[in-house]
Amino acid sequence: MKFRLLHPSDMTDDLWQAFERLRDARTIYDDPFFDPLFARVVASVRPDVRVAVAFEQGVPVGFWPLHRRPGAWARPIGGCFSDWHGPVLSAQTRLKPFEFLRGAGLLGMSTYGWLPQDADSEQRLSFCGANMSDVSGGWDAFIENQNQRWPKHFKKMRRLGRNIERDFSDVEFRFDNECGKTFERLLELKREQFARTGRHDVLAPLWSRRLFDRLRTTSGPRFRLRLVSLYFDGRHAASELVLQSDKVMHGWITAYEQDFAQYSPGNRVVHNMLERMAQGGPAIYDAGPGLDHYKRHYSNYQTPIGSGVVRAKAFAMRPDRLLGQAWRSGEKHLSGKLSGVMTQSRRRLDQICLAETHLLSRMSGLSRAVSRTGAALQLAESD
Repeated sequence: MKFRLLHPSDMTDDLWQAFERLRDARTIYDDPFFDPLFARVVASVRPDVRVAVAFEQGVPVGFWPLHRRPGAWARPIGGCFSDWHGPVLSAQTRLKPFEFLRGAGLLGMSTYGWLPQDADSEQRLSFCGANMSDVSGGWDAFIENQNQRWPKHFKKMRRLGRNIERDFSDVEFRFDNECGKTFERLLELKREQFARTGRHDVLAPLWSRRLFDRLRTTSGPRFRLRLVSLYFDGRHAASELVLQSDKVMHGWITAYEQDFAQYSPGNRVVHNMLERMAQGGPAIYDAGPGLDHYKRHYSNYQTPIGSGVVRAKAFAMRPDRLLGQAWRSGEKHLSGKLSGVMTQSRRRLDQICLAETHLLSRMSGLSRAVSRTGAALQLAESD
C-alpha cells in the first residue's frame, strides 16, 4: 500500500473523481462534511489543507482531507466548523484510520466528530449520541410519536403558536432564504452569543468569513448550503444555516433575536423545517450531540459520534503531545467537578487552535481561556 499527502492543487481531476466515487459508494458518507466539494471550498480559504490518499495496487482506496498543523498533527477539515470527520474508505479495503495517518506521515488527529468505522482507532475515544430526526414516515406520524414522548413540550409549542398568531398579523417561514441581510444578521447574532457566553468567537478569523461567503455561492450534485428563517411582521425572528446532502440536513449555525425570545423562535424554525422536509427532499435532520431541549424533543434516534485523539503512534515523545496526554489523564481520573472543568476547558482550547491560524491571535485566545480555566479549577476545588 502506498500513501501520498497532497496539496489540493496537486489533486488531479481523476483523483477528485475517484474521491467522489468512493464517497458515493457507501451510505455512511451521505453527509455534507464528507463531500469533496466541502474540502475544496475549505482549501480555497486556508493554506494548510492537505488530502491524504491511500493506494492499493495503484488504485485509490481512501481519501482524507485535513489540516496539517505544526508538529505533524492533523485537524479535521473545516476546523471548528467540521461536525463530522474521518477518512472516506473503500468498502473493500482493510486500511485502518491510524494506519492511514501513519502512512501520510502524521502523528495523529484531535477529533470531536468522529464517524465510527473501526474498533482499533476508537479504543481511546469517547462516544455519545448525535441527535437525528427521521421524517421519512410523514409529518403526522413523526409529530404524533414525538408528542407522546414529550407531551409538555408540544403542549407548550401549541400554546406559543397561538400566542404568535395573536400577536403578529404576518408570520413568514422561508425554507430556502436567499436574503443576504438575513445571512449577515445570523452571523452577527451568533457572534453576539459568543461574546455574551464567554466562548471564543470562531467567526472572527478572516478565513471563516470567507468560508461562509464562498459556501453561499457553491453547490454540487449532493451538496449545498441552505438558510432557513422565520419572520414576524416582516422582522427577522430566527434562522438556521444548514449544510445539505442527498438525505441529510445538518443543522450548523443557529441564532434568534432576543426581542422574540418569549416565542421560542428557534424551536419554531426547527419545527417548521421538519414539517417541510416531510413533504419531500432530505428526510433526515442532524442536530448533532448534546441535550439542548430542541434536540431532545425533535430527535427520534441517535447515532454514535466520537471525540478524543486518533493516534498514528501509541505514544508520541513530543512535549506538546505529552502535555495533552497528561491533561486527558486528568479528565479521566480526577473527581467529577474537576474532570468536568478540564474537559470543558480542553474543548475551548481545541476550538481556539482550530479557529485561529495566526500565532498572535491564537496566543491571545489561549491566554484568555487559560485564565478562565484557572478560575474554574479553583472554584471546583473549593467546592
